[in-house]
Order: sequence, then C-alpha cells, then structure tokens
Amino acid sequence: MRHLIAIATALALAPAAHAVSFVKGPYGTLAPGETLVVTFAAPPAPGFTVSGNAGIYDGAAGLIPGVARPLPGNMTLYMSVRRSPLETAVIDTPLLRSLSFDVGSLDPTNLVQFFGPSGLVGSFTGAQLALPGAANGSGTDPNANARFLFDFGPTPVNRIVFTSGSNSFEFDNIAAGAVPEPASWALLVAGFGIVGWAMRRRRRDGEVPTVLC
Repeated sequence: MRHLIAIATALALAPAAHAVSFVKGPYGTLAPGETLVVTFAAPPAPGFTVSGNAGIYDGAAGLIPGVARPLPGNMTLYMSVRRSPLETAVIDTPLLRSLSFDVGSLDPTNLVQFFGPSGLVGSFTGAQLALPGAANGSGTDPNANARFLFDFGPTPVNRIVFTSGSNSFEFDNIAAGAVPEPASWALLVAGFGIVGWAMRRRRRDGEVPTVLC
C-alpha cells in the first residue's frame, strides 16, 4: 500500500506532458467534490447543453448490434456516437477545471476532444485511454469499461466533443468538480490501483470475451 501511495504521489506531483491529464478508475465512481451534470435520463444541469446528432438509447433494451451497447449495469439512458452514419456529440459547459464520465466498451478510435475559449486543449483516443491493447470493444473488461477523470490544468475547458472512427462510443454520467489537491489525487489513484488489482485477480479464472459493438 505504501508503494502504491508513493507512486501515486509522484504521478500527482509530476508536471503533465499534455495540457490535459487523466486517471482511470472504477466505473460509476465519482471523485470527491464532483456533481453529476449530464446523465441523458434527465435535463442537463444549468449551464450545460447537449447537441449533435448522436443517439440516446435505453440500457434496458440491451445490446443493439452495430449501434450501441449499454454501459455495465446501466439500465437507464446513455449516449452512443456511431461512425456510420457519422455522428458527433457536443457538450457545452461553463469553464471547467476538471470533468469525469463513464465509458463503455472502448474501441481504439473512440475520440474525445476538449476545447477552451482559445481552441483545442487536448484530445484522447480510446487506445490512449485504455491500457495497451485493452480498447477491445468488450462490454465486460474493466479496462474498456471505466470512469475517466480529466484534469485540464491551467487551461479551463468549456466544450467536449465525442466522435468515433469505428463502431460506437458509449458514455454516460458526466460530472464536473474542482481539481483535487495533490494529496487527494494520490489517494484517488492509489484507490483506483487497488480496485483494478482486485478486478484482475477475480478474472484470472477465465478469459473476458471480446465482442465489438
């Protein structure tokens, strides 16, 4: 445990290589101080708008082949951005220092871009967000179904754009909040690491199926 916290502290205090940095944690877990602002099952919070031509689907309907796969355990509404026909989802927000959301069945070419008043601040593909080789479209692999917390550093963001170069990009439960202090980041990353280790340990007895949606 001490080693995990030491590593997490070093990561938290190290300067980011990009304007935007992120940590990956268990699906459905909000960071301290965050508030849900977009859920697709209710109107967005004041100051937040959703636009574009992406579809909203009911998790209770299950897998829609080639169109959308519900996020794990999600029996409510979620958004799926398809490649064909080409779709885009745009979330406009007040100026934010941090943001998080749940992602399901990550594919390598899923793409999220963050914009501020002066233009593009940072972008990530599914391949960059997941562990190497883990953006495999699986609906059950915890590496492809997770929550991502983004820190925008000194450059606030007020627009998020979701697209996909293959299959679909499913996401839900967008939350906003203040950037945690370095000590909080350290504990958060350490906690995520422990949960990820436990998930991998439980999966040792069998392979996780890989099914692209």
